[in-house]
Amino acid sequence: MDCPAGDPEEMKSENDWLLAALDRKFAEQEKALHRLLDQVFRRDLNWGSERNSEVLLEREPMWEVQMEVKDLVAVLPSPYVEAKVSTKEDVQPKSSMKATRRHKSLMGTQVMREKWEPDPPLQRFVKGPLDGYMGMVVVVNLIFMIIMTQWTGSQADVLLGISTSSSLNLTEHFFEISEYVFFVLFVLDVMIRVWVLRREWIFDHREGFMYLNVFDACVVFVNAFELLVLPLLFLGNDQEQHANSIRVIKLLRIVRTLRIVKTVTIFRQLRLLVGTCIASIGALFWSMVLLMVLKVGFALIICQALQGYVLDDQQDLDTRLLVNKLYGDFGKAFYTMFEVTHSGSWPGVVRPVVDNVDALYAIPFLTYITLVVFAVIRIVTALFLKETLASAANDADMVMEDNRRMARDAQNKLEELFRAADDDGDGHLTKDEFAAAMSLPSVQGFLTSLDVSVRDCHPLFDILDDGDGLITTAEFCKGLMQLKGQARALDIFVLQRENAKLMKECQDIQRSVLDISESFRGAVK
Repeated sequence: MDCPAGDPEEMKSENDWLLAALDRKFAEQEKALHRLLDQVFRRDLNWGSERNSEVLLEREPMWEVQMEVKDLVAVLPSPYVEAKVSTKEDVQPKSSMKATRRHKSLMGTQVMREKWEPDPPLQRFVKGPLDGYMGMVVVVNLIFMIIMTQWTGSQADVLLGISTSSSLNLTEHFFEISEYVFFVLFVLDVMIRVWVLRREWIFDHREGFMYLNVFDACVVFVNAFELLVLPLLFLGNDQEQHANSIRVIKLLRIVRTLRIVKTVTIFRQLRLLVGTCIASIGALFWSMVLLMVLKVGFALIICQALQGYVLDDQQDLDTRLLVNKLYGDFGKAFYTMFEVTHSGSWPGVVRPVVDNVDALYAIPFLTYITLVVFAVIRIVTALFLKETLASAANDADMVMEDNRRMARDAQNKLEELFRAADDDGDGHLTKDEFAAAMSLPSVQGFLTSLDVSVRDCHPLFDILDDGDGLITTAEFCKGLMQLKGQARALDIFVLQRENAKLMKECQDIQRSVLDISESFRGAVK
């Protein structure tokens, strides 16, 4: 018997079937969405060279948004992206890698150094540990130079009759031997680098022109000229006459300490400071120009004003001599204003003029000190501080190191919180334990300090739980770190894309159900 098209029982069965189909489809999409979000937003708190090298060697960085879901995790080459999407186009052949190496910038080298092909062991030793060893040699050489300078000063005290004997029981022969020992070490360092690195000694495709290697070679050349050539030139002459001029050249080796700034961890802050100084050369130059103009202008004014007093025979001779010593000509006045501006000892050079010449001179001096010493100098200092902060924020290595340190600190704090909330100590949190811990104001304040906002405990437990009703340490730490901070643009973009795809799937299901319904009605009729 045929049923009418508008039968309520038929419509009810169709609706039930449609709802069941939608529920199944939504469940599948929800699982897929959870897996995708877990891949995209998983933050490995201990991400380092192992994970970065594994990901970056398998996948080429992508700097534009792709339209496929499998490429969505490669939107940004972020260190937080942990998903490995192995496709044919992602695997870069070695020939392409070598071609890419020739065109990488310094910024790309800093951020994506794990992608480069590893160097042979000997080259890795020369580019890494050898710098540290030679840094220690440089420090020891510097200590020997300090001891030698101190010994020379004690010998001068004996010659001048200040002391009866030297405080250091050393001889000049001892220092000469040490000079040759260090010279041999430095020569071996340069020769090993040239032999191992070859063309990379002068130009590295990753770091560009190797200025420090050339600088080391120049210093070794000067050292060889000092120790080997000069003694032959002055052979048979009075060598004591040339001793002082020869030793001045030795001071050039102190600059070798700068070569370990980029490689030794202990000098990381010094490297940042040097980079900041280089980055602020422009601001430093114009600041010095401004201060120079102010010092020159005031030096001219005060010098011309006091020259009349110095030339007046009726004034006190001692005061005239003192004023002439400080402000007699432009050179003297300019040097005095330099001391007033930068040394902070302005009362010693201002008091003689104010007390002995005229008290009205306090007006221009106080005006200069207030405007220049107090105001301008502090503005320049603030400008340099701004440049320092900007340089530190733009330093890729420093930013990555800070991110790793903060991630480790947050991981340790969350693990401590988990252990404190785990009352029975079984390594899992039940829903009651989680709710009891998260409801404490002290715990909420602690999480707020970590930039994690917890408003409702029960939905949060369901989010962190993988379905077994228990939360492990990894689930607790990873889930709360995903809630850390505000939603990122990538997070919102992923959700928008998935929602759009989900709506499209629902529309396809609706059209399919309508077609099936029409076919079913036709068959029933």
